[in-house]
Amino acid sequence: MEARELHSRVIGRGVRLARLPDGIELYFPPLRAPGAALSLALFGVACLIPGVFAAVAVVPLSASGAAGMLAIWLMASFIVPFIVFGVLFLAVAAYRLANSLTVVVTSTHALTVRRVLGIAVRKRHVAHADICALEAIPTRRYRWLRDRLALYDLVVRTRTGGGHAVQAALCAGQSRQQDITVAEGLQGEELMETIRAEIATAARLDQPA
Repeated sequence: MEARELHSRVIGRGVRLARLPDGIELYFPPLRAPGAALSLALFGVACLIPGVFAAVAVVPLSASGAAGMLAIWLMASFIVPFIVFGVLFLAVAAYRLANSLTVVVTSTHALTVRRVLGIAVRKRHVAHADICALEAIPTRRYRWLRDRLALYDLVVRTRTGGGHAVQAALCAGQSRQQDITVAEGLQGEELMETIRAEIATAARLDQPA
């Protein structure tokens, strides 16, 4: 991604807004929601510890022959879910800490790049003509229990192909739309409205496609 920024500033929870000659770039860095990641990790550990201890306790039963193996098999249905959920929540917590989102919005397109540990894992591109709407969605994904302000994501709803009739149906909500996240974990309505106004201005959403 080109480094064409003229001016950048940090707003919200470390969110960087950079102005480009033809639009804006938003950067949501790693470690931007440590509280939410910590809560996920603690829940994962709470699931994992009893599962691991239970697994260690039943391993000696394997020496008891068929009866012991049957006991292990029956107890596994209770132990394995704890271990699986523990590992899953720890993995999600690690992802929350390690991922970043870069968003470039111009009058011609919007581009998003998701990275984990600096490696791009997902890239999405939508042309200006295919942007149907820009909407704010309340979310709890990055919420810490002590947060008092609501958190919001901003998504663009897109329409693709099919002529004017199909595109009109997409905008009217009569057909399936695709959502592309262009901002996430925005703390408070004021910050959300500020970012939404910046995106709408850069994308010229008030002008006909």
